[in-house]
Amino acid sequence: MSPRLEPINRIGGEPTTTALTAQRLRVVAIARAEEALAELPKLARRFATLLLVLSIAIPVVVVLLVVLLWQLVL
Repeated sequence: MSPRLEPINRIGGEPTTTALTAQRLRVVAIARAEEALAELPKLARRFATLLLVLSIAIPVVVVLLVVLLWQLVL
């Protein structure tokens, strides 16, 4: 998981500077990028499952439609 993030402006601490804010934004961006990259294997498995289901379902539907139309014509 992502590391625990500290608040930027601590009470009684140093004032927040642009450099500290930029560093904080970089840390947050890196943490979110790592979380997004961790989701890729899950997405790949779901996409593979979707392709498998579609590769089976679409031909079955087409064959059923052809059979249905064939029966309606005869």
